[in-house]
Amino acid sequence: MDNILILGVNTRPLVNSAKKLDYNVYSSSYFTTLDFPEGIYEKHLLNEEIDSSCGSFQENFSSLNLLENGKEYLDDADLIVLSSGISSDDFKGEYKKYQKKIIGNKSTKDVSNKYRFYQKISNKFLTPISFLVSDVSEFLEILNEYNDMQFIIKPNQGSGGYDTLLLNYDMFIENNHIKILIENMINSLGEILIQEYISGINISSSVLSSSTDAKTIINTRLLNLNDLGYNGDYRYCGNILPLDIKSLQVLNNYTIAHDEIGVKNLNADVSELSEEVIKECKLIGSNGVDLILSDEMEDDILNNDLYLIEVNPRFQGTYECVEKILSINLLEEHINACNGQLIEEINHKGYGIKEIIYAPYTLKQGNLNIDGLFDISKEGTIIEKDEPLVTIQTNNVKKGLKEISKLKEYIDSNICPVN
Repeated sequence: MDNILILGVNTRPLVNSAKKLDYNVYSSSYFTTLDFPEGIYEKHLLNEEIDSSCGSFQENFSSLNLLENGKEYLDDADLIVLSSGISSDDFKGEYKKYQKKIIGNKSTKDVSNKYRFYQKISNKFLTPISFLVSDVSEFLEILNEYNDMQFIIKPNQGSGGYDTLLLNYDMFIENNHIKILIENMINSLGEILIQEYISGINISSSVLSSSTDAKTIINTRLLNLNDLGYNGDYRYCGNILPLDIKSLQVLNNYTIAHDEIGVKNLNADVSELSEEVIKECKLIGSNGVDLILSDEMEDDILNNDLYLIEVNPRFQGTYECVEKILSINLLEEHINACNGQLIEEINHKGYGIKEIIYAPYTLKQGNLNIDGLFDISKEGTIIEKDEPLVTIQTNNVKKGLKEISKLKEYIDSNICPVN
């Protein structure tokens, strides 16, 4: 029986899949939670204690710490699978020799670096205008030249919607707070991406690919906090899947014609585009493609532009929902794809909704260990403001939204502010 090591910020979903396969399972993660699987070898970076703060993920996490944390497992591992928070390019120095054990992409620098990705594909696909800047004067010069446009400002690598701002030239000139934020971002990151803002609906594709072919297994409506009414907050917070009339219409005021054929054709276009991108980038295994469907809604939804935003060369946040809807083991299909065998038949049944709940203030968590809630911290731990608190997963769209509302009420009654 082979040993499989799973590395990432939150390995729980992948570990659950690995336990169903014929492997000895090892894990090195940042988080471990009450619902983390038992019966495996695991180490984690965040040690939760009653009445102690879990701190800031952004300040405390690094891919190097993740490798050091799982160092004792690397030699024993026959296979290494990577999830969010770490890539094959992080295997440097003493860890370089373990790169050959990775089942998945051996290098992701051409897509993880957003500007490098933009340069690679902008002459082949419709993309937002993008610039990479490393000082404030250059930043101001670009805003001034395109003073009739709005831009999304974000880190050139990573993010997940963190450190993301929407602004234009006038806002930057008139708001001293924004100036300071931009200066701090450039000073801490060294460079930032300026990307044309495309108003519309965020879409994500899950694609399985071998070295010779690619197949989209499902398209989804991608959610950020701005979609849920938290204006200006673009952190990733979930998905509604699959992509259809219901998932497109919910949570916004867009008027979309009840055109099932149009949406079916939209799915076909999204799938074809995503497969082309994945093959262009020479990625294998399970990867994601993020797009925006512009919101200048026409009678025919296919008249709206479809912008390519970025590629995530890793498993996506929809992992568990995809497994349930498609009745597959996504880890198994990832390994098969990396070995040249793509899934043949894909049939989806039902809906899936995932929503990550972030702490609205610094709080002490009560008992959240109930059905429908996932990634649950230990009771009595302190969660800092804006840190992930818990994940909600449910089925159906209309009923699911009501269920989510009830679960949020339960969450609110089981947390209390920390002064």
